[in-house]
Amino acid sequence: MRMCSTLFVVALLITCTGTPANAKDSTPKFKTVEAKHFTQAEGVELTPAFSDYFYAELRAELKKEKMADDVIGEGEAVDDADAPKSAVITGTITEYKKGSVVKSTLIGFGAGLRSMKMDADVLRRNDKQNLCVIHVHVKIDPRWNEKVMAKFAAQQLVKDMKKELKDLQN
Repeated sequence: MRMCSTLFVVALLITCTGTPANAKDSTPKFKTVEAKHFTQAEGVELTPAFSDYFYAELRAELKKEKMADDVIGEGEAVDDADAPKSAVITGTITEYKKGSVVKSTLIGFGAGLRSMKMDADVLRRNDKQNLCVIHVHVKIDPRWNEKVMAKFAAQQLVKDMKKELKDLQN
């Protein structure tokens, strides 16, 4: 009896466990992705260098997450045959709060953090159809520099983009 129940449990585990093919990531992969410099809304006080940091980090994250066969620079040409399978990422930084080192140190628990909000659009390259809209809110310690904030924002944007595109596909 004990042997039968053990075999039943083993058979059940083998049946319920997915095959490696089921574990494969089903996020749509583009032929090319073009990342553009994000604009800043009126009242956003970030240095001009932040835009360049974020642009570089976004391109690096897109390559790292393998969102496309090729991540191209702003304004680069794409073959007409590849355009329907290509995407363009544009966006705007809508809000930025500098934060306070004193509040962060004395109060803690998330008080005084730097905060940045941005909206991004992922468009199909050939017909400019909007594939998804992403709203990103990043909070970091005020002692960290803009390069770190740009890296966190790019990571969050790509993570949210993968999730949105995966949800649209299902």
